[in-house]
Amino acid sequence: MHIDFQNIQEINIFEDLSPEEIDKILPIIHPVKIFEGERLIRQGDTSQMFYIIISGNYMIHFKDGRAFTLHKKGDMIGWTTVAGPFTYHESAVALTDGEALTIPVEEFLHLMQGDSDLGNKITRKVTEIVRKRIAFVKGELTEEE
Repeated sequence: MHIDFQNIQEINIFEDLSPEEIDKILPIIHPVKIFEGERLIRQGDTSQMFYIIISGNYMIHFKDGRAFTLHKKGDMIGWTTVAGPFTYHESAVALTDGEALTIPVEEFLHLMQGDSDLGNKITRKVTEIVRKRIAFVKGELTEEE
């Protein structure tokens, strides 16, 4: 999978970034192939990687038995990497083969610390996406919203 400006700008978390900002973030984004059954993150572990789904289906589950699936391009797994407290609140496993973009937490935080405007833009977008996800999980929104 090739990553370029066009691919990145199509992903909701990056859609408001300028070409210069995308150029800054491209070097820390790494495409990966994911295989059915692969565990991406484990609840309680320290956040090390942030995943942005390109394709595939993923089960997100919690210790209390709640679970949901993610499958849309741009859906995020491991968002606590950018929102704190820097431990995973959920576990995630691939239900099918797929592709994702990964961003290592150390590289991401270093970039955000070096460019506060870029960091603020991405943090605002993550917060917006997470609020919708939390409302959906609580049954306050439908998937289309």
